[in-house]
Amino acid sequence: MAKINFQSTSKVPAVSIIMPCYNLGKYIEDAIESLLKQTFQDFHLTIVDDASTDPETKRILSNLALPENASLVTEKKNLGLSGVRNKYILRAKSKYVFSFDPDDILKPTFLEKSVAYLESNLKKAAVATWLEKFGIESGVVKLNEELASLPSMLISNHYLGSCVFRKEVFSEVGGYDTAQVVYGAEDYDFWLSVLEKGWSLGVIEEPLFKYRRLANSSSSQSSKPEKSVQWRKYIIEKHIDLYSKNILAVVVGFEKRASESHAGYIDTSRKLTSISQDYKELHTYVEADLIPELNRYKKTINRLRFFRPRYYINKLKAHSK
Repeated sequence: MAKINFQSTSKVPAVSIIMPCYNLGKYIEDAIESLLKQTFQDFHLTIVDDASTDPETKRILSNLALPENASLVTEKKNLGLSGVRNKYILRAKSKYVFSFDPDDILKPTFLEKSVAYLESNLKKAAVATWLEKFGIESGVVKLNEELASLPSMLISNHYLGSCVFRKEVFSEVGGYDTAQVVYGAEDYDFWLSVLEKGWSLGVIEEPLFKYRRLANSSSSQSSKPEKSVQWRKYIIEKHIDLYSKNILAVVVGFEKRASESHAGYIDTSRKLTSISQDYKELHTYVEADLIPELNRYKKTINRLRFFRPRYYINKLKAHSK
């Protein structure tokens, strides 16, 4: 992609970056450092302390050495992720906006290539990049524009919340939903609203965004079965016209996911039986060693079954070769 020389007019930056921070202060310096290393510096960063209760976060934020193009504000009452985004993106005067979590990291050319892409693709509401995971998980998530379109997005979210998008799109869809039921899935709901307005979503096929996987993140909480059923029902009812227009593709898509999950569960259960038998035949294992090992394996199966059906099917296939 050709390098773009984008200069904003007057003192308005090209990109307004909003960083909601609630008790994640221990990671924020790495996130800010990755911004300082960007090859594109025409941005303003607003760090929002969303009424953090963690003493370490408060200490770190109060001692931050901020660059000239950054500011720190503190909310007296917790607004939540969607609330912070809505309040501060609404105030932004820039052409582009970007909600950046304090526990993530950007590769140096993330902003430059994102702005260049949107400048060259006027029908794209936003642009995401491939995702490089770190923390409790690793690997690269390779997004593509076909999956990030209808009807695929009605079946599952195939797009990122943290990406550069047009301020006019935010205004057009009315911002992020602040309902408690959609907590952890607010990005998904937002992109469905964007697609509903006739926009499309872009992808840069490079891993320019580093996503830290935490055990208690909002996305992992929203993936729990009891939570996912609630927000899924809410989103379907909210976008019922969109689902109705694509009803055949949606039903088939959900059926495919259910079939994959069921097949993976059967294969995994059989593998558990086989492993249990193998352990019993090993004289070096006593019962006290065997039971914890099997319990750990059962927990792994249950986590994969409910949260990442496609992942564990692929892992089983790879393991069996």
